[in-house]
Amino acid sequence: MAKKTTADYLARLPQFEPRPVPFADLQEYDVQVQREQGIDVQVQEEQGNTPWLGKMPKPLRCERIDDVLSKFMAPHIRDAATKLEPFLNDAKRAIAGYVGARETEYDRRRAKKLLSATSIALETTERKLQEIAQWPELSNYLKRLHRDATLAEQPQPSSRKQVKQELRRRARLGRSYSDFAPDQIAGRLSQLETVVSLADDRVSFGPGDAQRDQIAQDFTDQLASAWHSATERKPTYSRPTRRLKNPSPFARLLETINQELLAERHRSPNDFFEYGAKAIKRLPQLIEPDC
Repeated sequence: MAKKTTADYLARLPQFEPRPVPFADLQEYDVQVQREQGIDVQVQEEQGNTPWLGKMPKPLRCERIDDVLSKFMAPHIRDAATKLEPFLNDAKRAIAGYVGARETEYDRRRAKKLLSATSIALETTERKLQEIAQWPELSNYLKRLHRDATLAEQPQPSSRKQVKQELRRRARLGRSYSDFAPDQIAGRLSQLETVVSLADDRVSFGPGDAQRDQIAQDFTDQLASAWHSATERKPTYSRPTRRLKNPSPFARLLETINQELLAERHRSPNDFFEYGAKAIKRLPQLIEPDC
């Protein structure tokens, strides 16, 4: 097994960050959320027939995401005729991107378990293959077995030309066997085991929720930018409390999306508070400067 590497070296290596899967149907997701919240969603018959399925039921399109966001933003957007629709599109893109990223498998504990088991299996297999390669009689037997088993499937040559062709084919078989001979495979497994062992170290290095933090931050960054574009005002942010008479509208927007539009498995326990606060500070870097 590869020797353990230093924390400084591990920190410079790429993190385990699969690319988010595209989330195609946000309306279907919204229906799931409504059902999760106990809202009765009607089902209508799909128009037309699918030959092998017949008529299929589909959820009634209620455009709930648009309704919730439009109602919330009404007091904050001065020019709804031109600003509301772009905001809705930006917000839905942010939600779809967030859901798609959260749906992507990046379970570090599962990856760690799989990599550790694979590293051990590779090391064991490599050692056994080296034992075979270092045993001349057994190694040569495997080579002959590969050649003769393949030749047994071929008809016997009956002419001088066929004999020459058969000899050339036997030579090719010998060369092809060297591509997967025990010593060759052992060397390749050694290289693979080094990479897997390094990944085993790296995947568990650092904070366990780093990817989830980045997904949430990207989400709130996009919403902060959309808010600024729609309201033409920089959002403010403060933690909602009982004493606070005028809580931050942007904080309430994140709370509304979190509580009403996201499935329970995707919700932030504190309505994205720390990410929203950071997004406000990062906003000057996120918006394009006026020309």
